[in-house]
Amino acid sequence: MKVHHIGYVVKNIEKYKKNLIIDEVLREVYDEIQKAKLVLLKSENIFIELIEPQSKESFTYNFLQKGGGYHHLCYETTKENAENLIKTKKMIKVLDWVYAPLLESEVMFAYNKNKEVVEFVCQK
Repeated sequence: MKVHHIGYVVKNIEKYKKNLIIDEVLREVYDEIQKAKLVLLKSENIFIELIEPQSKESFTYNFLQKGGGYHHLCYETTKENAENLIKTKKMIKVLDWVYAPLLESEVMFAYNKNKEVVEFVCQK
């Protein structure tokens, strides 16, 4: 299982991108489920996801109000492996498998015992 991307919640994607070393944008979307503008950036060996909440109903709105920044790690794996990890690591599933337009794949979110958000993206 490999790390697919690191997710950051930011107030303004365009301003945030200006200060990054990497700037190769792979995809930009508005995600109806997350109610957020999303950008996927590519570096040599990992992706960076920038999340800009668009309303108070966004999953990440409260996180941004506390300062934003690093939000989650995403691992690329199979559904079966992700489900087994959640069970064996006693994680709490917070969003079951759903299609993510930014990644063009299904994803699932959970909290681990360290109270961190973990995302799993289904291998293609």
